[in-house]
Amino acid sequence: MKIHTLASGTIYEGDWMEAPLEPGYDMAEVDGPYGLRKAAWDMMNIEGLAAWYRPHLARLTSLMAESSSVYLWNRAEGWARLDPDMRALGWELSTLIIWHKTGANPALISAKTCGKWPDITEVCGHYMRGNAYHKGDGSSNVWSLGPVSDMREERLTTGNKTERTFGARLCDEPLHPCQKPLLFAERMVQASTRPGMRVLIPFGGTCRIATYLERLKRNEPENARYYD
Repeated sequence: MKIHTLASGTIYEGDWMEAPLEPGYDMAEVDGPYGLRKAAWDMMNIEGLAAWYRPHLARLTSLMAESSSVYLWNRAEGWARLDPDMRALGWELSTLIIWHKTGANPALISAKTCGKWPDITEVCGHYMRGNAYHKGDGSSNVWSLGPVSDMREERLTTGNKTERTFGARLCDEPLHPCQKPLLFAERMVQASTRPGMRVLIPFGGTCRIATYLERLKRNEPENARYYD
């Protein structure tokens, strides 16, 4: 396991279940497999999703502070299968956040002939326990942002160009197929933490929250003590 020490915290490169973590985290963002069978790390069937997550959610719960928040991302069916386990572990659902992927979306091309409603959303269960801190920014539980144009400037890419069938144009090849906007990381961190609190991200992916925290730490001196 490799350990990377940043101004904003520590990244453990490897199996997070083996990382030497100290309990007491105030917020966690969980964005693991969806059971879509589209990538090597996501090959479990949706029927086995809850069983796969169970040990991960148990360890997560053991590391969280008595009063804390968890943001659990998945598609709608995946979240529905994980919700009973979260409740059994003592978490209370605060809000179901919906990411509405606005703008031109490939899923809508066949909307009129498709045998079902095209799914252009992802959901995030915001769970709380104890007297968890929360201060929203005035926005609702529907977060609208396009997966293509609105995120172009903040996506991490491989540096290669790939031709997409939609629009017949060359596009930057994303480094990670399920990357979320940095705006969402900012919104969650600002709403659920205060200076000095600790954030846990068990499935790092492209480390968008770590990226946001690092920017916050280095580029905004007035917030330099935010994540010590």
